[in-house]
Amino acid sequence: MLIDMPEVPEGEPFNIINALSAVRRLLTVDEVAELLGKSKFTIYRMAQKKQIPAMLIGGSWKFDPSTLIMWLTKKEPQLAIAARRQLKAA
Repeated sequence: MLIDMPEVPEGEPFNIINALSAVRRLLTVDEVAELLGKSKFTIYRMAQKKQIPAMLIGGSWKFDPSTLIMWLTKKEPQLAIAARRQLKAA
């Protein structure tokens, strides 16, 4: 895995919102591709077409984790519901 992720207890499903919340820096194309289970080519294409929030810095695409969280929760509302449930349980 390219980025350090919080440990997921055995039997618990992976929660991408929790993983992104733990990241305190901009992500690369490789890291976003791994998190989303897509190819690097797909992430590049999505960034160029503005289908995923990204910024071009010095010729490299970078992704803000907090912006990706907002984008994912708008795109997949069930992710937001699952994240809220986990916050209440904690």
